[in-house]
Amino acid sequence: MIVTIVGLGRTGCSLGLALGGEGKGLRRVGHDREFSKTKEARKVGAIDDWALNIHQAVREADVVFLTIPFDQMRTTLQEIAEDLKEGAVLIELSPAKQQVSGWASEVLPAGRYYVGWNPAINPAYLQIRERDHRAARKDYFHRGVVAITAAQGTPRWVIDRVSSLARKIGAEPLFADKTEMDGVLAEAQTIPQLLSALMVYTLTRQSGWREARKFAAQEFWEMGLPTVYSISPTELSHLLLANRALVGRLLDELLNVLVEWRQKIEDGAIEELRQCLSESQRCFEQWQEERMAADWLAGESGLPYKDLPTSKDVLGQIVGLRNWPWHRKR
Repeated sequence: MIVTIVGLGRTGCSLGLALGGEGKGLRRVGHDREFSKTKEARKVGAIDDWALNIHQAVREADVVFLTIPFDQMRTTLQEIAEDLKEGAVLIELSPAKQQVSGWASEVLPAGRYYVGWNPAINPAYLQIRERDHRAARKDYFHRGVVAITAAQGTPRWVIDRVSSLARKIGAEPLFADKTEMDGVLAEAQTIPQLLSALMVYTLTRQSGWREARKFAAQEFWEMGLPTVYSISPTELSHLLLANRALVGRLLDELLNVLVEWRQKIEDGAIEELRQCLSESQRCFEQWQEERMAADWLAGESGLPYKDLPTSKDVLGQIVGLRNWPWHRKR
């Protein structure tokens, strides 16, 4: 199997390392717009071969991973669509599945298959800030899950292939609805990135910032880290527009809470404030404990999203296997 990885930063190089080389029954081909990244990926053993030309990189591939910024996704899909051979599987890792799946359906010729991936990384690497090959790890996806989204009617062999690849990198595949995944990822990633930028933008524009900056310490430092290390302004701007309805709903919720807490402060309701702050602290500490344990599969049925379809339901809808014994009758 020939696997091409387009985008050789932290995620792309980690994928290559996790998949292994030709001794694992596959050949890894790498491509990045910045050739220096391609050379470094080869040096650390994340790829076996490289291609300067993206068309050449994908032409013979059985599987193509797009681990690129969201703002580059549409043009890249358009660029490579006609180069993909019949039977090729295209896997992308963006946090905007509805948008990208729509683009893929527009440009991919018949017999080429789009699948979305969203991996949960190994909790041991949650605090790594570097985004290039230096942060790549062979076990970057261990103790995690890969949410898989695919169009209805995707052939069973495609599902089997992408599930096998998920297991090969040390994760467990979970089948998800693309609309629900966009909501989950907006909560988990996009909104925290946006809030980081909003807080830095607001505080540094205050008249007192000239003096306050001298005393800004760990709290301000950690709050601003996503603004610098997590995502570029261009990519975040495109994501916010791609998921504008979901982002708008979450911002409305945030505004409601801000108004509520502001009123408590104005009323001097110290006990109510203490309870809200304590609940916030408790929820964060609970998340830390659960995220470090990463034992998600043991309690899948106990997820807080009660309206989410189960992984088996979604898989049944994708491949149309309604007579399988585990498919829930509706």
